[in-house]
Amino acid sequence: MDRQGAGPWKPPTISDDSMEKAQAVASARRPSNVSFRSHHGAGCNASLSIEVASNAGRDHYVPPTSPVKLEEADKGSKDSCLGEKTETISLYEDSEPPIMTVRSVSVGIFLAVFGVSVTQLFLFKPVHMNIKLMFLQIAAVILGRGCALIPGPKWWNPGPYTLKETAFCALMGTTASIAVLATEMIVVYDLYFDQVINFGIAFCILISSQLIGFAWAGVLLPILVYPTHAVFPETLPSISLLKSLFSVGEESKDQVNFFKKAFLTVIVYEIFPTYITPALQAVNVFCLTLPKDPIVTSIFGGAQPFQGMGIFSVSGDWSMVGGLGPLYMPLTTQMHQLAAWVVSTLVFFLVYTKSWFGSGYNQHFPFLSVGLFTSEGKPYPYREAVNQDGTANEEYLEKSGLPFFTGTYYIVQILLTTSLTSSIAHAVLYNYRIFGAMFKKSKRSADIDPHRLVCQKYKDFPLWGFILLALGAIGLAFGMSAISNSGLSAPALIVALIVSFILTLGTGFIFALTGFVVRLSPGIQMLGGLLFPGNVFASMWFTVYGGTSAYQGLNILKNMKYGQYIHLPPRLVVYSQLIGCTVGSLTTLLVARAIVSHEREVLLSPHGNGIFSGAEIAAFQARAVSWGLFSRHLFLSGQRYSAVSWGMLIGFALPVPFFVAHKIWPRLKFNQVIVPLFLGIIPGLYNMAYAGELARMVIGLTSQLWARRYRAQWFNKYNYILSAALDGGTEVAVFVLAMAFQGGGGRQIKFPTYFLNPPSSTPRDYCWVDPNSRAG
Repeated sequence: MDRQGAGPWKPPTISDDSMEKAQAVASARRPSNVSFRSHHGAGCNASLSIEVASNAGRDHYVPPTSPVKLEEADKGSKDSCLGEKTETISLYEDSEPPIMTVRSVSVGIFLAVFGVSVTQLFLFKPVHMNIKLMFLQIAAVILGRGCALIPGPKWWNPGPYTLKETAFCALMGTTASIAVLATEMIVVYDLYFDQVINFGIAFCILISSQLIGFAWAGVLLPILVYPTHAVFPETLPSISLLKSLFSVGEESKDQVNFFKKAFLTVIVYEIFPTYITPALQAVNVFCLTLPKDPIVTSIFGGAQPFQGMGIFSVSGDWSMVGGLGPLYMPLTTQMHQLAAWVVSTLVFFLVYTKSWFGSGYNQHFPFLSVGLFTSEGKPYPYREAVNQDGTANEEYLEKSGLPFFTGTYYIVQILLTTSLTSSIAHAVLYNYRIFGAMFKKSKRSADIDPHRLVCQKYKDFPLWGFILLALGAIGLAFGMSAISNSGLSAPALIVALIVSFILTLGTGFIFALTGFVVRLSPGIQMLGGLLFPGNVFASMWFTVYGGTSAYQGLNILKNMKYGQYIHLPPRLVVYSQLIGCTVGSLTTLLVARAIVSHEREVLLSPHGNGIFSGAEIAAFQARAVSWGLFSRHLFLSGQRYSAVSWGMLIGFALPVPFFVAHKIWPRLKFNQVIVPLFLGIIPGLYNMAYAGELARMVIGLTSQLWARRYRAQWFNKYNYILSAALDGGTEVAVFVLAMAFQGGGGRQIKFPTYFLNPPSSTPRDYCWVDPNSRAG
């Protein structure tokens, strides 16, 4: 068999009807290119069927937290590109060498296990990091080329490791990591209600919630993946990096060698702030010198979640700094983050010190918390308020009254609901023409992505296959909810499934066009609580099958587009993700149960111990209780927290003034003010440790403002490689130390306590924390 794709991509002569159609379509549609405006303020005309940034997507990269505005090319071409260089995503491709090989499946499973383990671990860390596709690609290249050096029969070593094998492996890894989302519910059952869900049932819950999203994505492929307008900007830098790694010349070798050196260096370095000198995670002069006072801690503390705002804290730990991707996050996005941090700090202090909403400093409430409290600021006894079946203990509620939130968390919940609807309004306002074109499904070849036409030479995964997946997964969902203590009725589950499909369709348009992922959970929890109130467990199940399934569908759509750009056979794209889903579900359960078993008290503690934190789980539990039991007592019009519900309506209107102002005064760049991005950043930071914010902003601005402009050659060649190495090396070091030395795997080998390694009862920045406070 002739090898295909081995080493660099070469443009062979391919006499295929679909190739000729693709070339004709690419040529025919060149005048109607789409321009997408990056957050650096420059839009670049890009024929999305043939153009991608030459330097790991630097012209076009838009992170999932950053919406991007698409306009017709004839409107954006005058100020586009600014001299920046692009190269083509070739329509030519080889089609002979095997892709789904023993070595590619083996490497893919390894990456899937590693990726989901790290992602699950960081769910229990003070700051969250996710495995990036770019890191998985580089890791797949190194591991795959290593496998290719091992001699053996053709079934093991069919030849040089190929680009398509790399993409196949990376898809397994990135898909597996999504399984982490549904484990929140399983962990909440265990931690907060002392109910351990059977392993088999838990696995079926995870796999069914993912396969439902998988099926929705498969049904929606013709309108959300195949059209030209469905861009999925987030995939572009990964594709560009992958092409660069398989290109001919010294640049590819330099990039791989640079990655290896940086990766190993970071692994060694992270041993210090993670294990030997953890005080380097958060250094704050004011915490060290000022009196031990709660106000001082609220201002300067930030080594642990819910400790404080971390003003002037400096962190030397990439796990605290790199979670939001400062080396690849566009400049405008980082400016929104800076503004959100400053504004939220001022607003939070005003709300807390003035005791607005009756739950602040004067009432002895904590400054930051996602927990439920009594009117005196004491932890609300949710265990007494919730019966074993998840329903409300009415007698106890009549005696104790309704719970309170801290004033700051009330603000955060308002921002969550307004950001949901404002993101939809923002995307529609700036992209209404393209939305209209996509909703008008067309069979004209000019409207189909030429990469899709190239892939038509391969067999598609059949529609009936996706339908069978849907039926099997839905059957599992009904079965698990029936035999478990779910509290979810059959009509409620049906509504959740319908909602998940509608959300996959609606938010899928936004994601495909802009790269912006709408935060689904707050809206889903609110909807479930209002429609089917009275049960905490039902609220969680409704969220998993209504929101998590939709989010999984969005990721499957993105991965299908990635495979289409790479010209992977569609069936193999599906197979790789099915393997990833299965491996991810099994692995994430094992890791989650190990950590919960060995670190239970730490996860239930207010702030964690600097190594582990249950902040994210506490937030999910608090929302489940508040919406599940009290949705019709706290959030309706005229009630204590009615602004949370009104935020849904207000959000639709918030982007409108900036859109109108941009139309009237286009030179003032009001279109660079992205309301949902600003609103969504604040809740995203609320559950995390703030100590790394200052360092993250300095590093991000240095990369995107200085290096991008004044060291462009270095930036283009190494910036994204460095980002992947820092993330990957940190995640490897933190995972090994947490599981082998810090108790995550059951064994704890403590490093001797000294000034740079304070005891677990003392925050790493030495800011005072009330041991009786409750943050979760």
